[in-house]
Amino acid sequence: MTLRFTLVCLSLWLTTGCATSRALCPQEGGRPWYEVQSAHFRIQTNLSPEAATTTAMELEKHRRALLLAWGPDFDPPGTVEVILLRNLHELGEFTQGHAAGFAGTTERGPLLVMGGNGYLLEDSPDLRLQTHELAHYLSKFVLLRQPRWLAEGLAQYLETAHIKPSTNEVVLGRASGWDLGYVREHGWLDVSEMWAWDQKGQMSKSDVQWHYASSWLWVHYLFNIHPERMEDFQLRLARAEDPKKAWEASFQGVKDLQGELRTYVTSGRYSVLTMPLPPVPTLVDVRPMEPADVHAVRALLYLRSPGERTWEQRLENAKREVAQGLKEEPTNVAATILAARMGDGEVALEAVRAVVKAHPDNGYAWDLLASQLRGAAEMKEIEDARKRAAELLPDDANLLNNLAWHYAMTREPAKGLPAAARAVALAPGDSSILDTHASLLFQLDRCPEALGLQRRAMDMLHERAPDATRQELNQRLQRYQAHCGGTAPAATK
Repeated sequence: MTLRFTLVCLSLWLTTGCATSRALCPQEGGRPWYEVQSAHFRIQTNLSPEAATTTAMELEKHRRALLLAWGPDFDPPGTVEVILLRNLHELGEFTQGHAAGFAGTTERGPLLVMGGNGYLLEDSPDLRLQTHELAHYLSKFVLLRQPRWLAEGLAQYLETAHIKPSTNEVVLGRASGWDLGYVREHGWLDVSEMWAWDQKGQMSKSDVQWHYASSWLWVHYLFNIHPERMEDFQLRLARAEDPKKAWEASFQGVKDLQGELRTYVTSGRYSVLTMPLPPVPTLVDVRPMEPADVHAVRALLYLRSPGERTWEQRLENAKREVAQGLKEEPTNVAATILAARMGDGEVALEAVRAVVKAHPDNGYAWDLLASQLRGAAEMKEIEDARKRAAELLPDDANLLNNLAWHYAMTREPAKGLPAAARAVALAPGDSSILDTHASLLFQLDRCPEALGLQRRAMDMLHERAPDATRQELNQRLQRYQAHCGGTAPAATK
């Protein structure tokens, strides 16, 4: 995520609405909430159905605009979760005015959170943030291995994407004024230092900004000055070649990249791509949300929003919302899932079974049951619950991954391979899903495939991935390497 767009000044928040505006459920005096489902977005919102439908179409258009970076026919599967509040002030209840929007993940996949003010297709900090995160998500369907400098530079290159309302044309490749100003004032990192970013741990805020600005500059320069070599580099990454070897092959013979880049920054000349926006799917389904689901959304916002609250304060607020949701609907799936994940034994197994009984066609309820079962005596029930969840939601990569991981833990890799392969096809840039598939292949002694997938898993770790996760995946890579032989690549951090 681009740091500078995550945080916005408090004054912006204070000018967007009255100080008492809150996104409450209707029973507490709030506006009605709706779930709006388009082809690629599921929006939970307290906007009117008409405004929410328009927003869904705007998001579909923006997604389609980004996809043009890889060709007019590229259209990967998958749904992005969105929470859209009426305005920035309502969002401020959760962010305390520290963010105009933010991104994260849920058990369903990527999550975008924003305040709606009717400017989704205009240039604004929160639009740039959401576009940046969408670019990350979509690029992983194409570039199966991504060094960090390319991943961040490409996301920043695409975050300036613009749709001309008058002509319905897409403009890609506009300069980022912030990044350009930064590198002109502070200079930029050499490409060798950009490659070293993967090995760096915690950095100061200024170092992070320098790396982000430099990554944007290198990608913008390469697309403009070496487009054929840049295309070849991406094609190699799309074939999951080793990134550094792919770079050396694509840019072999280029003598002075740093000198060329200096001239590029000084001249200020570059090109943009202008293309017609292809048609987007227009079917949108709108349904009212239950009050308990609204409380679950509010709980999730408390847990995930940036701000000054401590984790204990976030947890307390989230638990209060979940408790109210379960009071109103004791078998609500979303609230029960959050209650279980917040720990402390809030959800008894009997309560989870009651949720499944009340919602036998809900895959997430069955997945929750599987996660709450324990012990060898319940292993068959765990397997059956995981299978039922995957059957009900066959396009949910995380539920498929959970089923595959069950078979990895029970040392039945052949059973888990179909679900693992399907999960990777649906989410080729998800490190945990790649890690599961690699584990199953390793158990089957398919070393080259296991090593390749584990290296991809390391490449695709998101910048916010905990150090413990990086260490765990790297340890498995080293274990596979020790068993299979050969030379392991340098560990990413």
